[in-house]
Amino acid sequence: MTSNFPQTQTQIPKFLGGFGTQDSTLDDPQTVILERLESLTNQTGQLKLEVMDRPIKYNSQIRDLGDETYKLTEPLLITIEEYSVDDTVIASFPEVEAFGEGITETEAILNLKLAILDLYDELKETPVDELGSLPRSWLNVLHKIIHTEQ
Repeated sequence: MTSNFPQTQTQIPKFLGGFGTQDSTLDDPQTVILERLESLTNQTGQLKLEVMDRPIKYNSQIRDLGDETYKLTEPLLITIEEYSVDDTVIASFPEVEAFGEGITETEAILNLKLAILDLYDELKETPVDELGSLPRSWLNVLHKIIHTEQ
């Protein structure tokens, strides 16, 4: 059976020419190799700096909010970001855009818990018709996961 589709062949890229860059006018192979090595060293250094600026991200859970009058109905999945360059840790509960910052993971989580409680109390005290659609959705989420014992 023959196909009506044109046959193509995958081409493997080939190295053409010497080790130098295209704009290199030097004829000495050793100089060309040293130029290329210097270029690769600079690129590697730049990549290392870019990687060091990126945070280490992972998920964790919190099972309480640090206040006995507020009980969670389920553990909250939170995100932790560690920024080694700034010695900063950020804990977040993205579903309600709540964040806590600290020097350690423990401090960041404690500040996140306080931020969640502050947000919940503020949203509960505001009349629902005065809340925008986003704060209203945050309140709905928080009503489902937080029970107060008063």
